[in-house]
Amino acid sequence: MPSFGELFNESKGQPISYQGKTLFLADRFPVLDGQKLRICIEKTNSEYPQGLSVDITGSCEVKGKIWKKGKGVKMIFWADSLGIDPKNIEITVFTKVGFVWIQNLWEMANHMGKKSIDSGNNGAAIIVEEIEKGRRYRCNDGHPDDNFDDIVFTVQTI
Repeated sequence: MPSFGELFNESKGQPISYQGKTLFLADRFPVLDGQKLRICIEKTNSEYPQGLSVDITGSCEVKGKIWKKGKGVKMIFWADSLGIDPKNIEITVFTKVGFVWIQNLWEMANHMGKKSIDSGNNGAAIIVEEIEKGRRYRCNDGHPDDNFDDIVFTVQTI
């Protein structure tokens, strides 16, 4: 099994080809200023807690709360979140750059039990599929395998 991390290092973070599929580390998702996105975490299949991030140059609103910090904000949503329905997350994006970055992530514990969030390393890669009004993401976490089912989610404009 190849290390996608090594392949992405060789490509300087650009998409790579693997077994006829184009793999990404993150996706540049088009969005207009003030546009709403709906995120649906469809399923997970990993020993690690799975999530995704929406990296915004600007700010956003989620459940009536404005999130703003400096020039941008990175929103993180977990499949096992409390207080938000992971199958129906709505986020209003305020940005002038015309896109947000979408990436999968996972939580790991080191040998001392300290938890940390990881993304884009070792076996991590994303298959991006076009769907009506958005995209479906089939993702691998840090384990080097090629099933792309550690987290599967959609992002759509509404």
